[in-house]
Amino acid sequence: MSYVILYGQHHISLRPGRFVIGRAANAELAIDDPLVSRQHAVLIVTEAGVSIEDLGSRNGVSVNDARVSGRQALKPGDRIKIGSQELSLVGDAPAPQSRARAAPTARFSVFGVMGTLADKAFGLGRADEAERVLAAPLEEILTRAEAGKPADAETNAQAAAFATRLALTTGKGSWVDYVVRLYLALASPLPGPVVDALHEALRKVGAIDLSSLRRYVEGLRSMAPDLGPSERFLVSRIEGLERVAAAR
Repeated sequence: MSYVILYGQHHISLRPGRFVIGRAANAELAIDDPLVSRQHAVLIVTEAGVSIEDLGSRNGVSVNDARVSGRQALKPGDRIKIGSQELSLVGDAPAPQSRARAAPTARFSVFGVMGTLADKAFGLGRADEAERVLAAPLEEILTRAEAGKPADAETNAQAAAFATRLALTTGKGSWVDYVVRLYLALASPLPGPVVDALHEALRKVGAIDLSSLRRYVEGLRSMAPDLGPSERFLVSRIEGLERVAAAR
């Protein structure tokens, strides 16, 4: 039997292996929710079925309104509560032509085979190989954005998440610069999980283009009056990135 996670209007097919859910940009399903820990829970998918385990999260995991303790087997129809978000597990994925678009933070819905290859390389500790695989599609996305013909929000968010992961694993500040340039061109706040990961990356990478980061922050400040509360909070977190970078 194949399994699918339903999250809002999205259908996310589960492959054999581990499927981490959390706020971290490199989670298989990254959820921008302050009640969700960076590494909140993991789904373990095998031929025998699917189980879930709390990864020591701050607010716990519930299945059908009962708190999970240790590893718990799941069955189709189970409702999973993580933070303030609810997901459900179903069996037998719907036909591809009727499937809703994958969730924006579910990896590889846009990068396809390249994303899968990169993920395997990351898993084997081969950051240089992941970089070679991702370089061309990432460059294309940035070129489109800077030419005023940006890709959709999902693609841009995935590009930022991949570039941030490359920054973390290669130690290259140029991948932080990539993320800043992309969202400077888009004139919009970065996704929350990417901001969190960039705070970590800035402690590990080499020199970055501080002037681009400052231009980006200044642009966001000018937009602040037109932003909602959650976006203004993101802007404050991005301002924190500038302070961290300037203090290096």
